[in-house]
Amino acid sequence: MNTDYIPARDSELVAWSANFIAQLTPHIFPWGINPQDFTNLQVAASGFATLHQQADSPEKTSVIVAQKNAARAALIALVRALVNFQLRNPAISDAERVALGLHVHDGTHSPVPVPTSRPELNIDVLDVRRLRVAFHDMGSAGKAKPYGVNGAVILYAVLDAPPTSPATLTRSVLATHTPFTLEFAEEERGRTVYVAICWQNEQGEKGPWSEIESAIIP
Repeated sequence: MNTDYIPARDSELVAWSANFIAQLTPHIFPWGINPQDFTNLQVAASGFATLHQQADSPEKTSVIVAQKNAARAALIALVRALVNFQLRNPAISDAERVALGLHVHDGTHSPVPVPTSRPELNIDVLDVRRLRVAFHDMGSAGKAKPYGVNGAVILYAVLDAPPTSPATLTRSVLATHTPFTLEFAEEERGRTVYVAICWQNEQGEKGPWSEIESAIIP
């Protein structure tokens, strides 16, 4: 079950953020909310609502849609910052949290599932000695990670022959966002790098590995 309090649909986020701001307004000082942060939230919510309306019209353009998506991300970042840092206040009751549109936890923690799906990856040339690795959940068109996953473990190695399994890839990094940039030494240019990735949850448990992909280091 998705326990995130942020609505998935843009139209729902517009209504949710309006209620969130309305509920916060009389409590800015009692709850210790930074007034400038609250003002930034109001501006972000208003901007997102306007761009959502434009992006939902028949006259929308790709530029408007991109601006709307960026505004959504900025609004969500401000909301999460307020919730995680300024609304962790014992003075706020469960009823008030519900009114804000937040979840009330019962004090128990649901176990984080071990990832069961495998990611897919694409490798593109970014610059000299740099490759960009983009990844997403298999069968998904979006960039969202599976529930409980905190990132993708990237294994890679520069080899003369294709590896038989991810275990032979000696370099590793945890990427929490896609795409991720891999950088190489000058003497590795022209050689082949092999890459495999898997999802890792918040407990460090890994899911199945992707196919091993390769690219020439530019």
